[in-house]
Amino acid sequence: MSISPTTRWLLGALGALVATAACAAPLTFAISDLPAFSPALVADEAGFFAAEGLDVQVIRCVNGRRCLQHLTDGEAALATVADIPMVMAAHAGKPFGIVTTMATSRRETRLIVRSDRAIRSAADLKGKRLGVIRGTSAHYFADNFLTFSGLKHQDLTLVPLDPARAAEQLIAGEVDAAGLYNPHGPRALEQLGDKALQLSTLSTYTITLNLVAQPAVSDEDLRKVLRALERALVLMRQQPHTARMLVSARLNLEPAELKTMWGDYDFRLVLDQALITTLESESRWAVREGLVVNKAMPNYLDMVRDAPLRSIDRRAVTVIK
Repeated sequence: MSISPTTRWLLGALGALVATAACAAPLTFAISDLPAFSPALVADEAGFFAAEGLDVQVIRCVNGRRCLQHLTDGEAALATVADIPMVMAAHAGKPFGIVTTMATSRRETRLIVRSDRAIRSAADLKGKRLGVIRGTSAHYFADNFLTFSGLKHQDLTLVPLDPARAAEQLIAGEVDAAGLYNPHGPRALEQLGDKALQLSTLSTYTITLNLVAQPAVSDEDLRKVLRALERALVLMRQQPHTARMLVSARLNLEPAELKTMWGDYDFRLVLDQALITTLESESRWAVREGLVVNKAMPNYLDMVRDAPLRSIDRRAVTVIK
């Protein structure tokens, strides 16, 4: 599942009228190896950052929480991250700016159960082991699932999962059920076959997949990054097969598998007022569950850096400041 040298060269040429563009100082970007962050992955693989005159050096990370840690530890200037890790970092007083949401989804996270452990409905989870990837969107989703199903934490045992092998832990039987995001959920369902079941639930949670930046990153550099991401989105819409081949090779996924996962997302660059409402709701959850020490509500509006996106597409910004 490799990209031919010719195809890769053509993609580089497509993005790079780079021959005359002077690259700025290196910009370190922590990008998660997950399908949800495909716009950033495509932009990197297709040479679109270089096409905008950026010298981007990528740190690959297992999930958005780890990417954000690279940023808050000073190892990266930019990071891809879902909403829940941003909440945890904000409560910890870590400085970062929210530059854009690049995708949203109501279908990305799933509650997968081992049907061979006599689990057919939410009620059957009582007394069972539920795996959660702590501090992630899947953790929040699983907790919401329990609430809407009338279950309490004491009704079952919560088991922390390793984000690098969450699907494998469910497959190996280390837990009886798990809240999983892509690609872990589909992978577990496929490998377990008739031993697994996805429990249906009301779609109460829209996950946001975001780009965040250190305060020192200039608005001009952020505009260039956003233009590179927009190039990637155009390629994803107009040449989806080519874009999927790039991401599939990067993530070691079959293109057909990735195509199915892409159907779970709405890929576009936005800064929506609903993001603020979501973050505030998640803050209340984090405080209630004892996941954060500082219980004061962060001012998420102050964290939004809307000027770069607004200068590119004013209609994409509906956050009211």
